[in-house]
Amino acid sequence: MTHLFVGLGNAGSGILNALWEYKEVRRTKPIVIMPKSGNGETDKIEAMLKNAKEVDLAFILSGFSDSSNITAAELLADRCKKPLFIAVLPANRREERDAIISAYHSLDTLKEHVKSFILVDNQRIAHHPNYKEFYPRYNKYIAACLVDILAGIQVKKPQTILHVDELENALSFGDDPGYVALSRTSELTQGLMGYIFPFMKHKPLDLRTLLRVSLEKFSVSDVPIGCEKSVSFLRVPDYYVRSVDKSLMEDFMLTYSKETHLAVSTTRRNMAAVTNLFIYKFEQLGRLRDIRGFAYGEI
Repeated sequence: MTHLFVGLGNAGSGILNALWEYKEVRRTKPIVIMPKSGNGETDKIEAMLKNAKEVDLAFILSGFSDSSNITAAELLADRCKKPLFIAVLPANRREERDAIISAYHSLDTLKEHVKSFILVDNQRIAHHPNYKEFYPRYNKYIAACLVDILAGIQVKKPQTILHVDELENALSFGDDPGYVALSRTSELTQGLMGYIFPFMKHKPLDLRTLLRVSLEKFSVSDVPIGCEKSVSFLRVPDYYVRSVDKSLMEDFMLTYSKETHLAVSTTRRNMAAVTNLFIYKFEQLGRLRDIRGFAYGEI
């Protein structure tokens, strides 16, 4: 399975660099395009796509500082397939007004060329006086979510795989893109001694608590409780795979969405992690309506 990542600008390259720290990502040998400057994106993307025989899943990671993300999305949609856009939204701050207006116009143009928008909302950390200092930590959080997603679409039984086509369909509404809020949490299943003595038992897995805590860590500010669709990616050590209560997970997620999908994969770490994707339509997210209001001078 071939993955393609295009990291544009400081926001995109920051998340992509954090993603590249994971061995499981490097092991898949993805195609990575990350221009060093603001020029030459088109030529570089075109050149790299010529060497890509087939791309199963394409990602663009970017903010909205310039039009290069639109160019990249158009190229991928024409030459390859509609990408998933990891979209970094600017915070609601006076100095960010131009960026907010630009973000809306980019969103409006990009919706023709992307499969889905996975939203990374800087408003989530804007309450910190020096909130930009939190970018590296935020980037690592988003990267960890993406690693869980990638693991969930390339596993084999007895784990539960989610095929790429299923994922793309879940993240969109026909020809219209979905707007996705991420949430993730993790917990240790063994202490340090578990790495030294592998025969030590893992502690019981409390899926309900893991799911509940994950709902406190959305990547979008002020998300509504209910959404149209959801996808959950659970990663656990081998020890738990056959005993995972999938019905519990599905029932839990169906209290927040009309339709849900599940993927279960393993990790070599003594850690259980769940990443949830909550898929909305544009009008259902107040943050997107606010951004549109800024663009039209309503706010």
